[in-house]
Amino acid sequence: MIIVAARRATLDSEFLSQGCGARPSGRERGVIKPCHLARRSLASTAFAVLLLTLLPRALSAQTLPAGPATAFDGRLAAGAEVVATIGDRDESAFFNYTDYEHNVLRMFRVALSGSWRPFERLAFVGEVQSEDLTEVRPYAAYVRIRPIRSVPLDIQAGRIPPVFGSFGRRAYNVNNPVIGYPLAYQYLTSLRPDAIPATHDDLLRMRARGWLATYPIGSPDPAPGIPLISAFRWDTGVQAHWRHEIVEVAGAVTAGTLADPRVSDNNSGRQISGRVALHPVTGLIVGTSAAHGEWLDREVMELLPADAPTYDQTAWGLDAEYSRDHWIVRAELVKSRWQVPFAAIAAAENVDALGAWVEGRYRFTPRIFAGARIDHLGFSKISTDTRGALVTWEAPVTRVEGAAGYYLQRNLVARLTVQFNDRDGGRIQRRTYFAGQLAYWF
Repeated sequence: MIIVAARRATLDSEFLSQGCGARPSGRERGVIKPCHLARRSLASTAFAVLLLTLLPRALSAQTLPAGPATAFDGRLAAGAEVVATIGDRDESAFFNYTDYEHNVLRMFRVALSGSWRPFERLAFVGEVQSEDLTEVRPYAAYVRIRPIRSVPLDIQAGRIPPVFGSFGRRAYNVNNPVIGYPLAYQYLTSLRPDAIPATHDDLLRMRARGWLATYPIGSPDPAPGIPLISAFRWDTGVQAHWRHEIVEVAGAVTAGTLADPRVSDNNSGRQISGRVALHPVTGLIVGTSAAHGEWLDREVMELLPADAPTYDQTAWGLDAEYSRDHWIVRAELVKSRWQVPFAAIAAAENVDALGAWVEGRYRFTPRIFAGARIDHLGFSKISTDTRGALVTWEAPVTRVEGAAGYYLQRNLVARLTVQFNDRDGGRIQRRTYFAGQLAYWF
């Protein structure tokens, strides 16, 4: 199977890096039935085969462009990224799905990005993406202002880069040591902003079913759940970023939450998020993050008692990175807590998730490297309604992935990876995937 994915190209140093089913109201993601998975698979496979066939010929004739296209002394720049991956199917266990339509191990994604800097301290940045040859959607669209020339403070407004954690702000092709994504940023839990359980057993019935969950309150359509943090959409709002010597501080106010970034608000709440990072010595970065915002859709809130409280997602994070010589090692820990209403018992309860991983990459030569990631996602326990036994509300998952890669040129890299997944629940509890990837960006 063939995946072609595309991620954004970094345009300057400040630019961080469905058919058979019904689309539920109030959600930005649709639901697609299996009859369309095969049709999209054939289309993406054909496109990727064509790309892989033509690319070696292009390489033999000339070197591919290594940087973004620029004009007007660099004030206008444009770039793109394309990644082709060949891997195993994942249409039964859904370990690698970003929603019910898109699987990171079977996808075609193209990204086109651009920036325009009309003045020295003002820039407009945008990016659009398309996955599996379907709709084109905005990924980034913001204005960046540096109010005072001598103060290292940037203000960004629009669909902005995240400030929480470290993985979501890194360029995927350059910095990801493997092909997969950390579980906290990709794996779908069974929670949904537009539908809620009536009892504890309703939630437990969806355990390990985050790729397609249903609940009795709210939207009746089956739809995917949410991850702890979405790595595939940016939120809309305003952020400020300041760095001076060894200290870096960023904060944002946005319409959505970490798990459900939004273009338009789906409730009356706002999320506040921030990160503080230290750069004490060369090669070492240590950061801590926090975020708090209302996550439940207003259409669900209207079905609850008028005096019901707001229901929030609160998250805390720690991250670290150290690089030296041929090595780079990163680690991140994310804890997320959702307040979930159980309609039948007129009560709310906190459900927690904890994601932690360590990843690293070693360059044997400037062209050859190897990478690995060890990853775990755990969940808090709730009691069943019938027996009172304590059970994790979602099935814990462990993932181990190793990869080897070769740089054909600075911005063209080939990878091979093997990924092992182990889940404490669901119909399929263990699955190993093999994949190869060709990534190009400029």
